[in-house]
Amino acid sequence: MSLETAAKRGVAVHYGPRGTEGKYGRQGVEDGRTKSCEWIFDFDDLPVGQTQTLGASIPANASIVSATLEVLTPFTSTSTTSDLLIGLEEGDSTAIDVDGLISATDATEATIAVDGALIPGTGALVGFTIGAEIGKLIVAPSVDDLTAGKGRVIVEYIVDKVGK
Repeated sequence: MSLETAAKRGVAVHYGPRGTEGKYGRQGVEDGRTKSCEWIFDFDDLPVGQTQTLGASIPANASIVSATLEVLTPFTSTSTTSDLLIGLEEGDSTAIDVDGLISATDATEATIAVDGALIPGTGALVGFTIGAEIGKLIVAPSVDDLTAGKGRVIVEYIVDKVGK
């Protein structure tokens, strides 16, 4: 797999198969109208929308069907109050909803410390449209003191047809 930027247009061209690009994500399998994206990240390299210029994103006007955090390596911190906030932001870091997929009450210090845990998201965007802008994943701890951990976020969505 390789990426090349066309000199004249500045457009990235992708060659070969494309798997999960870690925190930059990948498009998943389609099941009828439902599509998915997934991102894998480490505690010290969390996804932030502005840094994902070539990363996977949720299309504008998509409706979130579900969001799940899978704990691949338990998250630990130096405090007992470091929860994870998982949401979406526009490419320029304007927040759509920073905990709209998986809120701090879903991804608590206790739940993210369990190896293999599957944490379903109940954020405000689940079951609703993300709005007129594309959504880039953002993951942030409530207290910035994580010392270990690795996770995967899987988001299922339906692309809404505007004007229907």
